[in-house]
Amino acid sequence: MTRNTFEDRALHFKDLQKIKSKQYNQLSAIRVLFFLSFLIGVVLLINNETYLVSAILILFFPFIFGLLVRRHNRVKFERDQNGFLHTINLEEVERIDGKLHKFDGGDEFMDDLHVYSSDLDLFGRNSLFQLLSRATTPSGRFVLSKWFLHPADSSAIKIRQSACQELTEKIDWRQQFQALGMHQRNAKQNFQRLIDWVNRPEPDENVVFLRVLGIVLPVLSITLLILYLSVGISFYFFLGMLAINGLVIKRFLDRVMEITEDTNNNLKLLKSYSRLISHIENSNFESDYLIDRQRHFSSSGYSAAISISRLQRLLDFLNSRANMLYGIINLMLLMDIHLVLNTRKWKQRNAEHVAKWFEAIGEIEGVSSLAAYAFANSKYTYPVLSTDKCEYSANDLGHPLIFSEERITNDFVLNDVGSITIITGSNMSGKSTFLRTLGINAVLAFVGAPCCASEIKLSSFLIFTSMRTQDNLEEHVSSFYAELKRLRQLLETIAKNSTPIFFLLDEILKGTNSKDRHLGSASLVKQLAKETAFGLVSTHDLELGSLADSMSNVTNYSFNSQIRGNEISFDYKLAYGVCKSFNASKLMESMGINISAPY
Repeated sequence: MTRNTFEDRALHFKDLQKIKSKQYNQLSAIRVLFFLSFLIGVVLLINNETYLVSAILILFFPFIFGLLVRRHNRVKFERDQNGFLHTINLEEVERIDGKLHKFDGGDEFMDDLHVYSSDLDLFGRNSLFQLLSRATTPSGRFVLSKWFLHPADSSAIKIRQSACQELTEKIDWRQQFQALGMHQRNAKQNFQRLIDWVNRPEPDENVVFLRVLGIVLPVLSITLLILYLSVGISFYFFLGMLAINGLVIKRFLDRVMEITEDTNNNLKLLKSYSRLISHIENSNFESDYLIDRQRHFSSSGYSAAISISRLQRLLDFLNSRANMLYGIINLMLLMDIHLVLNTRKWKQRNAEHVAKWFEAIGEIEGVSSLAAYAFANSKYTYPVLSTDKCEYSANDLGHPLIFSEERITNDFVLNDVGSITIITGSNMSGKSTFLRTLGINAVLAFVGAPCCASEIKLSSFLIFTSMRTQDNLEEHVSSFYAELKRLRQLLETIAKNSTPIFFLLDEILKGTNSKDRHLGSASLVKQLAKETAFGLVSTHDLELGSLADSMSNVTNYSFNSQIRGNEISFDYKLAYGVCKSFNASKLMESMGINISAPY
């Protein structure tokens, strides 16, 4: 049903885009014809010495042509908006089909030193960020990455869940919001440079004097020009005034160039922010989270959307300085002074609010992304937050990054401080995937999103994983030593946090001999069982499962395979007890290795 919804909406917006494209082309032709008609008409009227009519025509032409341009731009916006809405719905279908390769992976947020990020595929290719993010602004992308990397507490989770549930069914609001942000997505931008410019203090200067100067000098220039044209005073008086104006403009040139360089690549981004804020300002929300963020845009007593739009127009004007006409007007009216002083005034009035505005946009984009994900996966469920110290229980738990038709789900329960599940299994049977399934669903839960399960209940805990430790030739670190450093990081994390740690350790100590591996693994499990922590350890070391005989808080589960003839099959179902099947020899045979009896 959800897939059909997206496909129907894609067709609907494609039709609207075609209608607006036709209107756009018609208005383009009308603009050209109107301009040519104006030129021909003026020339004919002047040739016929009909000066009054030609003057009236010249006077009204800019006004009428301006209205035509404004209508043309509006139709262009509507055409593009419907085109983006068409794209959004096609992309939702691609996400349902598991085709994530073309989506933004948030690669810049990847951090190999983070306690779980790289192991759980939060960023990069085929990542959770690609699956969830509908953010179109730097603010939205940053907020989502922060939510992924820093689990929220139970109160924040509940508030986000409520906001997410409100927006889930508001598909028109969500998609219009997303499309509004897409008008700038191919534009060059340097968001941090824009923020730095907004927060940079203005130099000390006599603003009143400059304001007066910006009025008096243009008035003198215009007066001298009028006197030259009317009573014939020397033209050199006017030229001398322009020279003085030029010296004043030169004094402001560095300021103008600094503003231009710091903001040049962000004009479309500012326009996008203005549209997004306007969409938020004109909405009626019910959840406390959304209402609180909406208030950020009116706390200063006026519309943030209008304010940002004014800044965008000011900067747009500054960036048109290369235009020859601007140069002439600037020399007469000292436009640079007025623009510099107006940007200064804007910053003084708004700088303290800008960070809150951008953050609020990002947070609403974040919740909107979660809501879009929830709508597209209506069978997923929101987690119940447990008051127990250590609990992770789930029914029909699956990995959200595995295409639904290929996904195998499992039930799982782990509770009590110090409880540990040892997962044994044959190669390729699903041990690592299951650990990642537990981890990524915990991330979803702590973000405030629904999880890939029919039921799930979690306590508040911190996640720690050790799954993809690699060597580092530059730092002369072997993979075994890298894993030891990771395990030390786990113990240090447990020691400095009062919140329980939920750990996921995959194939621990795989870089050493079997005797040392078993000794080290058993010792680590015994140590972890005494800490304020709980979690899972996967291993090929079947003897490690014997710890359950002497430790009541250790449980064995396994993934098994079946060999029929020359074929190996996996059911990827979690089974109680130590693994009973082995397939390494058969896998090696399938790769062309002749397996013989030991000496």
